[in-house]
Amino acid sequence: MSKRLYVAYGSNLNVSQMAYRCPTAKLYGTGVIEDYALQFKGSSESAFATIAPKNGSSVPVAVWEIQPGDEKSLDRYEGYPSHYFKKNVAVQLDNGQEVNAMVYIMNLKMNFGMPSTHYYRTVHQGYMDCGLDTDVLAEALKDSAQKFYTSAVRFPSYQIRMNFPSNTSHDEYESEEEDYDEDYDEEEEMCCDDEEEELDESDPFYSSDGMQWRGM
Repeated sequence: MSKRLYVAYGSNLNVSQMAYRCPTAKLYGTGVIEDYALQFKGSSESAFATIAPKNGSSVPVAVWEIQPGDEKSLDRYEGYPSHYFKKNVAVQLDNGQEVNAMVYIMNLKMNFGMPSTHYYRTVHQGYMDCGLDTDVLAEALKDSAQKFYTSAVRFPSYQIRMNFPSNTSHDEYESEEEDYDEDYDEEEEMCCDDEEEELDESDPFYSSDGMQWRGM
């Protein structure tokens, strides 16, 4: 397996985090993914970054050149394949070049939530590290919070779960991408019987405030 390009849009924009987790990764460039929106999903107080199709929107990203060992580390970090799955996307780089690169995406049916302060700080620092527009990050937080609290009002008995669904395939994603509606039924129940991965507390980006899969 040769080196490949990987797209980061969340905590793996953070240069210190990537140096720790993927020591042979090299920053290839920065740019945007068109027709996608940045979101925070997962659980009420420990949501993580993801992206979802949205016409007319764009997500600022960094593209890393990674080695096989880096990708294995990222797979563990993202809980691949049960929590995030992989997809190839086109990235418009700031230098005018277009490249295809691998990105991790959370199940589109997961519910909106609020990220922990630790996680949000890590992502924010990543935006600063890569020279990206932090207004996009703030807007994604605001939009996800609005959708989360709107659901809480509409469905007071609704329980948001920490575990992610384990039954989303790439084919299911392709189908959902075509029919995606951001106003999907928030009351839908999701479940997961997967065993949770043991956390590495020696990881400097580990946090005890509920951060388990700390999204891209």
